[in-house]
Amino acid sequence: MTFLSRVGETISATGKDVSQKAKDLTGIAKLRLDVKVKEEFIQKQYTEIGKQYYELHKEDAEPLFEEMELIKDSLREIEDLKGEIADLKGKKTCPVCGATVEQDASFCNKCGAKCESIFEEEVEAPEQESAEETTDEE
Repeated sequence: MTFLSRVGETISATGKDVSQKAKDLTGIAKLRLDVKVKEEFIQKQYTEIGKQYYELHKEDAEPLFEEMELIKDSLREIEDLKGEIADLKGKKTCPVCGATVEQDASFCNKCGAKCESIFEEEVEAPEQESAEETTDEE
């Protein structure tokens, strides 16, 4: 064999090795991606199980996990913050579905529930008391 043919064979063998290693690395990367996708799927399932458990047991007198009370507190805080946002926008929140409606709206445009503001109730209450006092005095 001549020197050039040995160099050619070496280059050919090295090229095949490099090509095989590239295929192996591509295969490994694909398998790692598949593992990551499956792990994310499992994480979503864990989350869904947790949500379902919470929904089933959120009214329990003594919840099994203290995190359930933390979730309740956080949900209340979220509703308060949404109410503050609505106030700053000059709107109010529907007491039934939580949708944002105009400040002067009497009914929710999403669920149709009656939307009385706290201030309307306070104004109506003293008027009713004074009417009751007048009838009592007569």
